[in-house]
Amino acid sequence: MAVSRFREVLSKGKVLCLGCHHVRRMSSLVNVEKQGKVAVLELNRKPVNSFSLDFLQEINENLDQMENDQDCCGIIITSGLPKVFSAGLDLVKEVYKPSSEKQLSTFWQAFQEMWLRVYGSRLLTVAAINGHALAGGCVLSLACDYRIMAEGPTIGLVETEAGVPPPFWVFNNLAAIVGKGAAEKAILSSKRYTAKEALDIGMVDKVVPKEKLIDEAKSQLNELTVFSGRTMQLTKMVMRKDAVDALENRREEDIKEFVDTIMDEEVQKAIGLQVEKLHKKK
Repeated sequence: MAVSRFREVLSKGKVLCLGCHHVRRMSSLVNVEKQGKVAVLELNRKPVNSFSLDFLQEINENLDQMENDQDCCGIIITSGLPKVFSAGLDLVKEVYKPSSEKQLSTFWQAFQEMWLRVYGSRLLTVAAINGHALAGGCVLSLACDYRIMAEGPTIGLVETEAGVPPPFWVFNNLAAIVGKGAAEKAILSSKRYTAKEALDIGMVDKVVPKEKLIDEAKSQLNELTVFSGRTMQLTKMVMRKDAVDALENRREEDIKEFVDTIMDEEVQKAIGLQVEKLHKKK
C-alpha cells in the first residue's frame, strides 16, 4: 500500500516521511536522513559545530533513536557546514569561566555519552570528514568504525593547545587505531594532520575528493552490511567491550578530573588565550 507524504512537527524538530524507507528529520542543530537501512547524521551548529551542552544532548537523542531503530544498520556522521566537521568543545559557552562545577560536570557527562553511544553502538558507523576535525571533532571521528576524509581539511587532537589534557579513554581510542607511539606524538604535538598525513599513520582509512565523500561512505557501509547484523553486533561487542567498560567504571572519576582540570587557574588562563584567538579570527 502506498504511503502518502506527510509532515509531523515534533518538539525537537520536524520529520518528513517520504515513503516507508526514506525519513528526513530536521532541526536547527542536527539533521538526520534515513534511506533504507542507512542513516546520515549531519551536524549543523554554526559557525564550526562546536559542542555545547544542548548540541551534545540533541546529538545523543538522535543517536538513541537510530540505535533503537531495528531497521537501521548503519550511520554516516558528517557536517552540514562547508569547511568544518567539528572544532571540538565550545570553549566560550561551556569551558571558559564556567558558571559552576555542576554545569561543567553535566557538560562533560554529555560528551562522554556521545562517545559511548558511537563507540559502543551496535550499528556500523562511518565518519565522513568533509571539513576540519579538531579536538572533540577528531574524538567523534575516532569513535566511528571507519573514517573517510575529504582532500583539503586537517584533523588532530589539539586539546593541549588550550591546556586541556585528553582523557584516558580518548588516548586509548587513538592508540588502538594508530599505535601508542604515534598517539603520544599526535597528542603531545597538537599536530594538525593533512588528510594524506592522517592516512599515512592510520588515523583515517581513506581519502577521497570532497564531492565523492558521502557516496564513498555509503559504499563502505553497503559492503559491511552484507554480513549478518547480529554477527556484526556481537563482533563489535567483543572488540569494544573493554574500552567501553573502562569508561563506564570510571565515569565519576573522569568527570571529577575534567572539572578539576578546567577549574585550575593556569588552565583557565590557557583557555582564555585560545578564546582571544577565536575572537580575533572573527
